[in-house]
Amino acid sequence: MPQIIELKGVTKESKMLLLEELGFSSDGTYVLEKDGNKVYDKYIDEPVTIDNMAILPGSTIILDNNPLSIALYLEEYPNGV
Repeated sequence: MPQIIELKGVTKESKMLLLEELGFSSDGTYVLEKDGNKVYDKYIDEPVTIDNMAILPGSTIILDNNPLSIALYLEEYPNGV
């Protein structure tokens, strides 16, 4: 099972730098694709906020950090991506 690293204690500025390194950005509220469109959680179809984002290990899949999305991710990718 992949290890999930909590980002709640990371500053917003550090999260924004991390997103930039991964080819994403943020308007300060939402996680944005390269083209400026909001990133949507693939499991709950809601835009991902920078304050509640989860970046899954070994991937650039960005989800909302909620139990349903994490459980569905682990079900789809039991060994990681």
